[in-house]
Amino acid sequence: SIIDYYLALAIGAATTQTRKKWLLTASVSMNLGILGLFKYADFALTSVADFLLVFGVEASLPTLSWVLPVGISFYTFQSLSYTIDVYRGDMQPRKGLVHFTTALAFFPQLVAGPILRARKILPQFHSLPIPTWEGARHGFLLVTSGLIKKTAADLLAIPAAVLFEAEGPVSLLETWTGVLAFAGQIYGDFAGYTDMAIGLALIIGFKIPPNFRLPYFAISPVDFWRRWHISLSSWLRDYLYISMGGRNQRYRNVMITMLLGGLWHGAAWTFVAWGAFHGVIITATHYLSSLRPFAGFVGSTSRLLTILKWAMTFYLVLVGWVLFRA
Repeated sequence: SIIDYYLALAIGAATTQTRKKWLLTASVSMNLGILGLFKYADFALTSVADFLLVFGVEASLPTLSWVLPVGISFYTFQSLSYTIDVYRGDMQPRKGLVHFTTALAFFPQLVAGPILRARKILPQFHSLPIPTWEGARHGFLLVTSGLIKKTAADLLAIPAAVLFEAEGPVSLLETWTGVLAFAGQIYGDFAGYTDMAIGLALIIGFKIPPNFRLPYFAISPVDFWRRWHISLSSWLRDYLYISMGGRNQRYRNVMITMLLGGLWHGAAWTFVAWGAFHGVIITATHYLSSLRPFAGFVGSTSRLLTILKWAMTFYLVLVGWVLFRA
């Protein structure tokens, strides 16, 4: 928090583009370095040891075994958005270390998001909003909604565990029940937390943007990521995908973005596989939509075709959840 605060001030005061780039590089290196040490160092070391074991080389590499700070992925990206926005000129550096550190440690969404952009949350701390009865009513409704979703998620975790923690073969019915239950569990768990975070913020007068918009009603993999974990997908788009060139190398950039997005969720190869799977189906969607025979299918508003596109998308999302939970 302190380093990014002063680096942002230095970027704003820098007179040359070269100096700004060096300062931004320092911020990115510091943030990703801390995240990498706490979250990915042991994963990398054990992966190297496992790879060497394939060739018969047994390597006992030392691991850090550091305790992972709760919410580190969220507030790392949040802090990074500040220095990047200042570098790009999207916002001026803000003076007030207490304001900045308080915004970064904002308790309603600290643990699991949404990822707040500095330019949206910092102004609210510089000009503290006054809580209203309307906001409080809406906030309590969202907290209640979140608690219901979280409760449903806990109940759905039971049939999901029957499938994913089974020690022997499972039936077709158990498979479908478990996969659908996990789809409901992860949505209820994450969206429920988000509802409560937005609700708690509203009660004390702050506004947090929504993070989910009926994701299981998406009609394409691209549409799914416009509805699921919106704060992460938009962050990856604005700060990673566009920075790599956006549509100039669309397929490559989509794959890299989704691979890193998968790894962001956790230090395991299953998350990488999940990210790669979504990268493939997103690039396939873009490619097929550019072909003339599929243009009518993609742009059609026919109810029957819309239901077909929804069913195909939902099925692909379920396949992805199997990789995510495995």
